[in-house]
Amino acid sequence: MRLLTCCNYYYYNRLRSIEPQFYYLYKVPLAMGIDADFFDYHASKKIGLDQMKRILLTLVKGGKYDVVFIATHKDEFDEETLNKAKRYSTIIAWNSDDEWRWETYSKHRVGWYTFMVTNSPEVFEKEKSSYGNLIQAQWACTSFWDGEKVRKDIDFSFAGRVYGERKRQLSYLKSKMAIITYGYGTGNRLKDKTIPTDEGNNPGGIKGIFKNILLKYTPTKVINIYNENFDIINFEQVNKIWNRTKISFTPLDSSKGNVRQIKSRVFDMGLSRTLMLAHKAPYIDNYYEPQKEFVVFDTLGECVDKAKYYLRNESERKKISEAYARRTLAEHLWKHRIEHVLREAGLKL
Repeated sequence: MRLLTCCNYYYYNRLRSIEPQFYYLYKVPLAMGIDADFFDYHASKKIGLDQMKRILLTLVKGGKYDVVFIATHKDEFDEETLNKAKRYSTIIAWNSDDEWRWETYSKHRVGWYTFMVTNSPEVFEKEKSSYGNLIQAQWACTSFWDGEKVRKDIDFSFAGRVYGERKRQLSYLKSKMAIITYGYGTGNRLKDKTIPTDEGNNPGGIKGIFKNILLKYTPTKVINIYNENFDIINFEQVNKIWNRTKISFTPLDSSKGNVRQIKSRVFDMGLSRTLMLAHKAPYIDNYYEPQKEFVVFDTLGECVDKAKYYLRNESERKKISEAYARRTLAEHLWKHRIEHVLREAGLKL
């Protein structure tokens, strides 16, 4: 199978942090044995939006791709461009945040793609009869970082970006117990101040016509010259923090829309052997069983009480975290999601 993955390489254009969807939709397919190329539409867009669209069409026309994955963000591609691309390949949009973006964004673009993947079970159940090309697939775990043999030397932590309610939540938790926080907005700095190198591999097979079109990147070891904030941590560093953590605070408030939603971290840290202490959120029980595979809280006071309890009761904590890892490995890897979407799209590996 030939695949073209279109997404950002840098997370929010931060030079120290690789976009997680680069791992989900490009690195995982490579690990599955899929012949995959990578197109950074954000970097290409800097030379001009129209030129970026022409590059995409050139790639799709000449690449003999069975399928194109596009991680949707804003309006990188218009309906006309995508309709042309559909003549040459199956074009699949991978949405995120449909809990609050469906009505204002996704719903108006679903017909532009051969298929559109929604992460929201609610949206899928409500809209599947109206949109026959809608596929439901949840977030998942890459399986690239396994914490089974990693010493748990952090009791309670949060790793990630601080926005919205998270600032208040973390402030409260810090006032009640020790919690270590890492990520943009926390102010904490890791000693490792290097740009992620992604193992030094150049994305995509650069062959023939693609030599000057598929975008290369050159990993750099030192980032001081970029005037970046050192509290930014990359996806690999986040996973390594989860692997070292006994209990992970898992807030599930949306960045917009004032709703609770299943975040990617619910699955990302599934093999870390951390105990996921998560907000009560719609549909999360469909994927993991409360009190057996993760621990749920409703109020911050309840979160504090449960964190303290499981820190005192290591055998119970470990039992739940191991069950969390087993369920993730059996059902919730990105390999599973990609295979499901390809089947639904009528494509064979």
